[in-house]
Amino acid sequence: MTGTMPTIPPRPTDVSQPFWDACREHRLTMQRCADCGDFTFYPVYLCPTCGGGGLDWTPVGGRGCVHSLTHVHRPSAPVFASAVPYVVALIQLVEGPIMMSNLVGPGAMEARIGDAVEVVFEEAGGVTLPRFRPVGAGPVGG
Repeated sequence: MTGTMPTIPPRPTDVSQPFWDACREHRLTMQRCADCGDFTFYPVYLCPTCGGGGLDWTPVGGRGCVHSLTHVHRPSAPVFASAVPYVVALIQLVEGPIMMSNLVGPGAMEARIGDAVEVVFEEAGGVTLPRFRPVGAGPVGG
């Protein structure tokens, strides 16, 4: 990444607010179904596996691997122009869910599918966002 990664702030809903509250505390949480035990992401009202409604917010480890990625050299909106190039990735967490985020920090541009990553939290535009860095990389921004 060449610049600071700007953001368009999310618009939390009643179902996603617990996720954003946990991020503000630098904790990654996912919904887990009380009926079948599966984790799910993005926040939903019913379990996509079994249809159960008993979804509880559960802490997750924040480690996973790169499932897919793309290097962005042409920003999708003017707000992202100062950050190009940057990496958008699908991260498969150890617990199972796949979530979209950015790869940041040393080694982000060299990351490949299957590489191990860990969550880091960044303050951007008044919100705390979960982003991921290659495991073993130094601190974000340095």
